[in-house]
Amino acid sequence: MTENIAEVENLKVRIGRNKVLDNISIQFQKGESVVIAGKNGAGKTTFLKCLANVILPDQGRIEFSETVPQEKIGYISDQLSLFENYTVKQGIDFHSAVYRIQDFDTTLINELNLNLNQKIKSLSAGERTLYHLGLILAQKPEILFVDEIIHVIDPYLREKFLEAVIDLIDRFQTTVVMVNHTFTEIEKIPDRVLVMEKGQFILDEKTESLGGKLKKVVAKEEIPEEVPCIFKREASYLKEYFIYPFDEEFRKKFPNDYKDINLNEIIKAFIGGQYVKERNQ
Repeated sequence: MTENIAEVENLKVRIGRNKVLDNISIQFQKGESVVIAGKNGAGKTTFLKCLANVILPDQGRIEFSETVPQEKIGYISDQLSLFENYTVKQGIDFHSAVYRIQDFDTTLINELNLNLNQKIKSLSAGERTLYHLGLILAQKPEILFVDEIIHVIDPYLREKFLEAVIDLIDRFQTTVVMVNHTFTEIEKIPDRVLVMEKGQFILDEKTESLGGKLKKVVAKEEIPEEVPCIFKREASYLKEYFIYPFDEEFRKKFPNDYKDINLNEIIKAFIGGQYVKERNQ
């Protein structure tokens, strides 16, 4: 039986009159990798900050497994919180003392070829991100929250970052929950995909099953109303329909060329306004 490493129940956050998180309940399992997508302002970052104890919710409960003390929770965002006047070595020493790390693994930091006496503030954005991740990896975290960080890293360091995250999952069965704008770079990572809209999750699916549940049809004519279309795009005289949930019976009843689509296209379909509008009707 798979162990729940974190449980969220009835989570609510308001900013003024706006509901940023609207009564969210969800569980995360040990060793799974999860990607959260959604439009800007959907509540993704606020949700991650609540999980990482960066901000407190107005209502609700977040409970971690007994195997997850606070020092085994890692959080990294594009707003890095590092002591920038420290040197690289001082940052390592400070992190080791705070998190009581006896055998600090400097493998990732060493790959950056940094001067240990170099000030952290002199590092590039990508180097600071990898350095921060190196500090977190030394904690051997049980759960890691990654908030929209990929876009600040150049392609070479981005690959290093993703390799380190995948290695963390493989070696320590770390649960990784990522918020990201695009999925082209990280398509191999997630076991599970969540899509958030207006402070709620409108999609929660395993990646392996999602591809079979969502198909694309390109046609000149309108598709029958019986076929559940969550998103439609029109280009010149052709229309693209994204079908969810797809049923193999559609091939017999409504013959069309139902195409498989990649994760990036799937996410774009689910954050389309038409889908959200239909859900709210």
